[in-house]
Amino acid sequence: MNRFKINNIKKINRFNKIEISALIGLLSAILVCFFNCFSNCDRISKNVIRLHILANSNSKQDQNLKIKLRDEILKNFNFDNLSNDKEKAKIQINEKIPEIEKLAKKTIEDEGFCYDVKAKLEKTYFSTREYDSFSMPAGFYDALRVEIGQAKGKNWWCVMVPSMCILAANKKEKIFDSFSESEKDLLKKGKKTEFRFATIELFNKLFF
Repeated sequence: MNRFKINNIKKINRFNKIEISALIGLLSAILVCFFNCFSNCDRISKNVIRLHILANSNSKQDQNLKIKLRDEILKNFNFDNLSNDKEKAKIQINEKIPEIEKLAKKTIEDEGFCYDVKAKLEKTYFSTREYDSFSMPAGFYDALRVEIGQAKGKNWWCVMVPSMCILAANKKEKIFDSFSESEKDLLKKGKKTEFRFATIELFNKLFF
């Protein structure tokens, strides 16, 4: 083998090593970014309690009833008074469930419907959801579910703990106060957040 061929082989091998090193570096950076994102999403889901109101169906009447019930719940129950300690907040919410069901039944009857209604606090899987100025990553969340009738219609949701149901509408500048800087960056809407959440949602579907 002549010297020219040997030199070319050495150059190819050198370039291959550089490309492999660059690829390993890129994959390492992607994995670090993914696991940081996954870690933040996991902390968010573990420290958040959501309010989840499910309409009987997608008919206009049932969707309007869902919104009416939402308004009555937010008007009559001050979620700002819930503890920021999640376990204490769960106790407070469970104590309120009979009152919430009573209010829901009265609201439904006053609107001329005879649907049954059930409120319960349970762990529920949510896909990535957007709300006004922020997004919430997919994952398993504790949620107060208020189910109207067959509960097969489109739902409405907000974050009860930390209290963001009213803040989302009236005090947007304070909406992220309860989250760390890395979590704030993750929750704020944008193309970067959409890509991260889509990756996390795909991971959840594949492995959970």
